[in-house]
Amino acid sequence: MPRAPDMNNRDGDDVLTAYERLAGLTGRMREAAAAEDWDTVMALEAECAGLYSSVLTADDSRVADRDYQQRKSELICRLLDDDAQIRGQISGELTRIWRLIHGRERVEQLSSAYGAYGGAGDIERSARD
Repeated sequence: MPRAPDMNNRDGDDVLTAYERLAGLTGRMREAAAAEDWDTVMALEAECAGLYSSVLTADDSRVADRDYQQRKSELICRLLDDDAQIRGQISGELTRIWRLIHGRERVEQLSSAYGAYGGAGDIERSARD
C-alpha cells in the first residue's frame, strides 16, 4: 500500500498526489456504478472517505505555483464530474428499489383488500356463479 501523503509538505506534491489518488478512486467508483457493482462502489467509497478527510485538512496555502493550482483545479473538476455521474447512477438504483418496495406494498394492499374473498381466483369464480 502506498505511504500516506504528508499533507503539510511545503511544495504541495503530497497534496497533489492525494488528489490524484482520490481521482483514481472516484474514477473506479464511477465505473463500478455504471456496471451496477454496488459492493465495489461501497468499498471504494470507504477508501475515499479516509483520503478525502486528509485532503480537506491539508494546508497548501503556502503553494502559490500556477501549475500546481491549475493541476489541483483539474483534479477537483474530475472529482466533481465523477461524483455527479456516481450520484446519477445511485439515484437511478434507489428509484428502482423504491419502485420495487412500493410495488410490493401495493400487492400486499390488494391482497389484503381482496384476501377476505379468498383471492382474485375466488372473486372471478363468484362473478361467474
